Amino acid sequence: MNDTNTMGADAAPLVSAHNVCRSLGGREILREVSLEVRPGEVVVLVGPSGAGKTTFLRTMNGLETIDRGDLLVAGQPVGYRVTGDGKRTAASRTALMRQRQEIGFVFQHFNLFPHMTALENIWHAPVRVRGVAKKEALAQAEALLARVGLSDKADARPNKLSGGQQQRVAIARALAMRPRLMLFDEPTSALDPEMIGEVLDVMRELAAVDMTMVVVTHEMGFAREVADRVVVMDAGSIIEVATPADLFASPQHPRTQAFLSKIL
Repeated sequence: MNDTNTMGADAAPLVSAHNVCRSLGGREILREVSLEVRPGEVVVLVGPSGAGKTTFLRTMNGLETIDRGDLLVAGQPVGYRVTGDGKRTAASRTALMRQRQEIGFVFQHFNLFPHMTALENIWHAPVRVRGVAKKEALAQAEALLARVGLSDKADARPNKLSGGQQQRVAIARALAMRPRLMLFDEPTSALDPEMIGEVLDVMRELAAVDMTMVVVTHEMGFAREVADRVVVMDAGSIIEVATPADLFASPQHPRTQAFLSKIL
């Protein structure tokens, strides 16, 4: 867990969501969701299935569009732009891709390129997207593989890696773009129990070096240990926000109490 004194409580938020709404098929997925995430902060989203956690996370890098409200990352609207007369229009694909370079996203199911080695999966995007020289990208990829404990798997393709190893490569791939924000969507949910710890250890290391992270997870031990704040969602709304110590010791909302009683 980060020391909030070192994060700078007065720093401008890296993520700023205000009254964000999202509907799909006539059903409200997000209802007036408001949240700020400061640089260096680790925020964990928890709640029952269908609460809107993943949808909210996906709005932060434009994988889901918002219908109403405001959502900014690093001061810039995500997925839309505001014209001079105050009207909103969809952001261009180029603008959205430029934003996503600053936002790492780690999915549940790894999404590695199956025809590439672990090392190639990591250096490919910096070269193709950011225009980094291949020699520089390769050196960075090797350093990142070492960082996640997989130097010996550089030449292995995904089908030769365990689920935990694939997820660690996916984290290294996201870090290769040098993002300002890392988003994790239930990164351990597809893993066998014995593999969960190795992925959470990498995430703990990121938190320790003040990487700004928003994490959707059911791993309450991780939330208790690493999060600066835990955000509880239910039925598309944020119902409670607290430090891990306060939330787990004395949850205030009845729905939070019921949720935690079933999983702790």
